[in-house]
Amino acid sequence: MHARFTSLAVSACLAGLCSAGAALAGEGPFSANVSITSDYTYRGISQTNQRPALQGGFDYAHDSGFYAGFWGSNVSWLSDADPDVSNSLELDVYAGYAGEIGPLGYDVGLLQYYYPGKYPSGFTKPHTLEGYVGLSWEFLSFKYSHAFTNLFGFEKSRGSQYYELGFEYPLTDSLMLDAHYGYQRIRNADSYSDWKLGVTQGLGGFDIGLHYVDTDIRHDKLAKERIVLSVSRAF
Repeated sequence: MHARFTSLAVSACLAGLCSAGAALAGEGPFSANVSITSDYTYRGISQTNQRPALQGGFDYAHDSGFYAGFWGSNVSWLSDADPDVSNSLELDVYAGYAGEIGPLGYDVGLLQYYYPGKYPSGFTKPHTLEGYVGLSWEFLSFKYSHAFTNLFGFEKSRGSQYYELGFEYPLTDSLMLDAHYGYQRIRNADSYSDWKLGVTQGLGGFDIGLHYVDTDIRHDKLAKERIVLSVSRAF
């Protein structure tokens, strides 16, 4: 479940939670990214049963502020939950518009999550369409996401919402401290909070991330506290 937030001041890959993002204006319209992470964690929950993931994507960014792209990762959460499900891949397609008004950055767009595979009869498919609005100022960011469909297979969950606060602070020219807090409101199901704290170090063209991730969900190993290590590169 690819989470994309564009800040025109910062384009960073935060371990296991986002791709490198679209190219900044003036750096060329096309970019690509690839990463390896010890656990694909999204909104605090492991998508790979706490096993490694290979991820990557491509982005197009126009000088006007329009951008579009796609991203993919191996996943196992659907087949782990139901052996009759045949799925091992997540594909995300997104498009939006980002810009700045004085010191304030903004980002508005749509994101389609797609999980190709075979599903048993009566299974609520996990494909999800979300719209999002993001704002950023200095080291702080806020993003609101709204589900226009059922949310990741939850029945009657259309209209679910996710709120997230982000913080990024450069400790040195190549070392970034970042933190995240999110609240997932799921219609007709239990809601929860998640948080993350860690650092991302640039080294030889690569970004190496080390993050602590946790949620307030109990009795679910996919949501328990863990340390996530990632290595990524943007082209």
